[in-house]
Amino acid sequence: MILLARQQSQMHRILEALIRRLPSTHVDYMNYYDKLMRIQAGFAGEKRVDAEWLEINLPNPHYFLHDLQILNHFGNTHQIDSILLCPHFILILEIKNITGFLEFDESFTQFTRTTAQGVVEGMIDPFHQVRRHAEWIKRLLQQYKVEVPVHYAVVLATKNAILSESLKGQPIFHVSGLRYHVRKWLEQNKEVMLDADELFLFATKLLSRHMPIKREITIPFRDIVKGVLCVRCLNGQRMSYYNNKWTCQRCGLIDQEAIFRTLEDYKLLVGNSLTNKSFCEFFAIDSPNLAYRLLQKLPLKAEGIKKHRKYWIKDG
Repeated sequence: MILLARQQSQMHRILEALIRRLPSTHVDYMNYYDKLMRIQAGFAGEKRVDAEWLEINLPNPHYFLHDLQILNHFGNTHQIDSILLCPHFILILEIKNITGFLEFDESFTQFTRTTAQGVVEGMIDPFHQVRRHAEWIKRLLQQYKVEVPVHYAVVLATKNAILSESLKGQPIFHVSGLRYHVRKWLEQNKEVMLDADELFLFATKLLSRHMPIKREITIPFRDIVKGVLCVRCLNGQRMSYYNNKWTCQRCGLIDQEAIFRTLEDYKLLVGNSLTNKSFCEFFAIDSPNLAYRLLQKLPLKAEGIKKHRKYWIKDG
């Protein structure tokens, strides 16, 4: 059972909105575009591993927490790609969607990859990351007086990563090996350590600590392309509103959902509150009266009256 489903991160959605609304000639466009490509690749890799679980026979009950984000008592964050909780053990996965020839020097805790072009790049040590998560989980288990083995591994989501001899003995494998390793852990941990109630209680305690990490990108408001944009046309083509319809004058698309996507872009790039004036500016609407009518149709909570009226974007 999935207690915490994997979703796009806030940074993922912010970068998608930015790429929609930054001119391709903007000085920071390529930096944001490259970052978005990396995040999208990572998310695709995580979904690839999620799909592998569907064909693995697991003991019941069991629970998954994907992309668990927690603030520890030191004020530092844990962003755990996947946790499996079952009656026999707890498994923590760090998922990597990286390519190239991978090497590890344990004496220096140095993880590197050599690209197809022969470039050697230093990377964050994934074993340190996943061990840190495991140590935190173990401390939490002690705090709740729960005894259960904790295993961890780094899972490579792409076949284009080649493991060198230096990685032998390290907890790392390709996603295709997940089934084998889960079977091995089950053979090593045959004893039932947690009954159904204990397992569910600890899983829900972990879930209760989930606190999505808030990310922000500061970019001048003037640099953002304004308007309700057509999803079919490129280069920020604005749609027009007449006869109660949003229509693209270039391709003829009628899209009544476009205004809701624009509201989500506003929320991601500007903030949760808006006024008639800021609505006109971001949505590129000349008429305050039309803006007022449109605001009434959106999922907003209104406060104040007349020129002091403010609208808050509802969650969900």
